Amino acid sequence: MFRPQTLFETGSPLLSIIIFSLVVALSIPVIMPHLFQQYESFHILLHIGGICFASFLTAVATVAYRKVRTRRLLFTAIAFGTFILAETFWLIDAAWQSKYYWAFSSSEIGHVIVFFTLLMFALSVFRRD
Repeated sequence: MFRPQTLFETGSPLLSIIIFSLVVALSIPVIMPHLFQQYESFHILLHIGGICFASFLTAVATVAYRKVRTRRLLFTAIAFGTFILAETFWLIDAAWQSKYYWAFSSSEIGHVIVFFTLLMFALSVFRRD
């Protein structure tokens, strides 16, 4: 008998669902315009893979935090979530390179967010609960 709770308990079906849904959601606006440009499509697929993997790790860390309720796991979940945001900005920069937001490019915004991600990981590693 299928129970939805077991979906989040085991990692393999959850990883499959996250990867499938993200690739389907990103295929038309991002992958399709660059389908026949070999090197750009590999670069874009690399960032989509990073988004998928970070989404899976965010989901696992969030489920673990809801069970254990330690601040270390909270900071870890936030770190993975901000890495999704950084990968999204890098994907925007890879797909549409000439776009600038404010005075910065999306690549520079992604680097600032990765710095925040490292800060969250440092808080989760050095924190004593």
